[in-house]
Amino acid sequence: MVYVIDEENFEEEVLASKVPCIIEFTAGWCTFCDSMVPTIETLAEKFGDEVKFCLVNIDEQKKLRIKFAVAAVPYIVYVADGMQTPLFDEIVTADRLEERIRFVMGGGNAPTTRPL
Repeated sequence: MVYVIDEENFEEEVLASKVPCIIEFTAGWCTFCDSMVPTIETLAEKFGDEVKFCLVNIDEQKKLRIKFAVAAVPYIVYVADGMQTPLFDEIVTADRLEERIRFVMGGGNAPTTRPL
């Protein structure tokens, strides 16, 4: 399952989540973002309850765009325990995204991790 996140449900769905969240920041006009949705859906099925996959439309959720300092889309971020770790700001394959998620989940060095 892929969750649609907005400013109203962000705290409940992401910050209070008991599992890590992967957020893809998208925009309605971004065809590259649209091409990432099947990848996100595939990984959501693969990870099951281990990770929560989310989408945020930056045009509709301006406060979240600012909070995460989104400069380009698609932008993919890992969020866990109130910390965010940028993963990609480009189109990536499911295998590459899965590899990066597992690396970060396993405690891999992520020097750009910062609090929300």
